[in-house]
Amino acid sequence: MKFPKPKIVSFRDEIEDVNNTSYLTHSLYYHPAKFIPQIVRYCLNKYTKNKGKTLDPFAGSGTTGLEAVTNGYSATLTDINPLLEYFYEIKLPEFSAKEWSKNVLIAEREIDTIFNIDISEIKNKKYDKRLEYWYPIDLLTFFTEIWGRISKKNKSISKVVLILIFFKISKKYSYAEHSMPKLFTSKRKRKEIEETQRGNGFGKTILEEARRELKKINKSVSELLTNYNLKKVDYYSGVDAYTFPFNKKTRADSIITSPPYLQAQEYIRTFKLEMMWLGYSNEKIKSFSKKEIPFRKPEGTITGQYIDKKRDRIKNKKLKEMFDSYFWFTIKALENASTSLKRGGRLCVLVGNPVMEKETVEIWKVIYEYFVSQKGYKLLDVFEDRIVSRKLFGGRKNNNPDGMRYEYLIVLEK
Repeated sequence: MKFPKPKIVSFRDEIEDVNNTSYLTHSLYYHPAKFIPQIVRYCLNKYTKNKGKTLDPFAGSGTTGLEAVTNGYSATLTDINPLLEYFYEIKLPEFSAKEWSKNVLIAEREIDTIFNIDISEIKNKKYDKRLEYWYPIDLLTFFTEIWGRISKKNKSISKVVLILIFFKISKKYSYAEHSMPKLFTSKRKRKEIEETQRGNGFGKTILEEARRELKKINKSVSELLTNYNLKKVDYYSGVDAYTFPFNKKTRADSIITSPPYLQAQEYIRTFKLEMMWLGYSNEKIKSFSKKEIPFRKPEGTITGQYIDKKRDRIKNKKLKEMFDSYFWFTIKALENASTSLKRGGRLCVLVGNPVMEKETVEIWKVIYEYFVSQKGYKLLDVFEDRIVSRKLFGGRKNNNPDGMRYEYLIVLEK
């Protein structure tokens, strides 16, 4: 099969009025493998009906949603991560600037109340044994007291803000490498936390951190509410794009999305500490992890000249199973989401080129082969964009130690 040649592009240069990928609430919280807002903006401008509706079935950090609502479009977002209902409530606000100011003041007072603690009195506090691996005992009992003072049942705006703040702080002051994808400890972090803990001076340090975080969140949300008339976003967290009834929930002019990467799908593990602090059981956490691509057995196999050729070159049995599972659930989830697309609607998918057993797998070609050759979609464009910054693959042992250097945006018409 002959494939089209990708057009070389820099989406950062194409969208000149966005020179900071973390502007507004794009940097509200850490999420692995975020795609830059310029890509979403480009797709909205060029491929979405003027002020129409877009869908992101792998919504992740909510980049598509935020770019949509700040530019006059509406959006529907779905993601397997159940915690996104906390993140999206603040990142994509439906409350007014007046309500926000009121709740920020409440949050300020609640932080001071929460930290009105005599650390010496909580030495023997019971804690979740699962968390012992991630904290020294003194810090663990301290955070247990802090989280116990935050009502997780009351989902007022101020409470959600406090939860977001302590999501971040609880990970930062753990043994986990908090600014990296997945969840793992390091000697560097252990040493850093032990120095923080020494002398029991961490209470004041963490209080100051909480106040700083509130100021940062307040600044970004206030800017968003002051300068934009936001459209409403419909979002569904903790749902599976493979089975979600998209055609019953929305009608979309475009889909703008970036599916999980072929060998870096443990996004649920990235948020495991946060889930434990909210009281999720191991069984509940595993129930979400098991739905991640490609940790389940596919019901069939995606076939085609290109994908069959790549599959035959993978000799390791487990890698081949991962390969088949990944493409089955990714392609079928995209197909399922596309049932919501109007006739003439556009499917915009950003993917990379991972390496398996030294074999480069060009995912966009599999998408092209399936949707164009087998499903009758029309190809509009394929772009190649150089990655400027990403922590997803670099610095750790894997089959692609230099990290992905390029990403590919394939745009199809239904």
